[in-house]
Amino acid sequence: MNSEKIRRLLSKRRTKDLIFYCLLLAFPILQFCIFYLGVNFNSILLAFKTYEGNDVYTWGGTVNFATLFESFSLLTVYRVSVINSLKLFFIGTLTGLVCGLLFSYYIYKKAFMRNFFKILLFLPSIIPTIALVLMFKQIADGAIPALMMSLGITAKGLLANPDTTFGTIIFYNVWVGFGVSVLLYVGAMEKISEGVVEAARLDGTRYFQEFVYITVPLVWDTMSTFIIVAVGGIFVNQANIYAFYSDGAEEYVFTIGYYLYKETVKTGAAADYPILSAFGILLSLVTIPLVYAVKYLLGRFGPTTEERRRKVEE
Repeated sequence: MNSEKIRRLLSKRRTKDLIFYCLLLAFPILQFCIFYLGVNFNSILLAFKTYEGNDVYTWGGTVNFATLFESFSLLTVYRVSVINSLKLFFIGTLTGLVCGLLFSYYIYKKAFMRNFFKILLFLPSIIPTIALVLMFKQIADGAIPALMMSLGITAKGLLANPDTTFGTIIFYNVWVGFGVSVLLYVGAMEKISEGVVEAARLDGTRYFQEFVYITVPLVWDTMSTFIIVAVGGIFVNQANIYAFYSDGAEEYVFTIGYYLYKETVKTGAAADYPILSAFGILLSLVTIPLVYAVKYLLGRFGPTTEERRRKVEE
């Protein structure tokens, strides 16, 4: 009898716990359904509709995709945006990855002025974007030309000169991205066993060898995460161009992310929503397989956990 009561009490407790969990999850699930599934489902439908005016859309089939493919051959803005997005990805990711690892290793090894560099690299992450962009523009187009002028050299600002504008924007994005990457890399490096590092040092391992053969393999998972996230953001990264130029940027600095954002927020954008939605679907069809392919390659050809442990032990 007592056991039966205990089972009933446990059953009631489980039921109450289940009700509590359901109520706890109800609100975030509702938000997810409305603001993610609902919005994206509506965007997919818009790709197959045409705008008739007065916020009225009618079914148009694949006409938006046909218009989009035709625009690719006629308008240079698409080609320029794609090329710039790829430049931003390859140069920005490679530079950010290498420099982020080196700066993180410097801080991890408790080198000279490590705390100063830690604050200096993380500072852009906590300053408002607009304020940081304004300060950067003053340096790039004000301080640097003035410094060159004092040396007797006439030079345009880095952002004002079309030959250096996009390179300067890439530099800015790499610089402001150091804060998060360095924080995560240092956290991953600090989890490396001190015994492994000390044993390597006793065997005569120098800092460069330690960095290549011990540190990098043991933070491979963190590196892979950054690469996969960067691949997923190739066509949505607007590189803070809107913060620099609002909607008045020249075509030669366009990225796909900036183009989509600018076209979406402009006045009267409702008429362009269908073709923008079609563009988004095409980009998704390219990006999703690419992300999974990169994830597979990083897992297939990167050092596995067992390989890392074996190499470190050796």
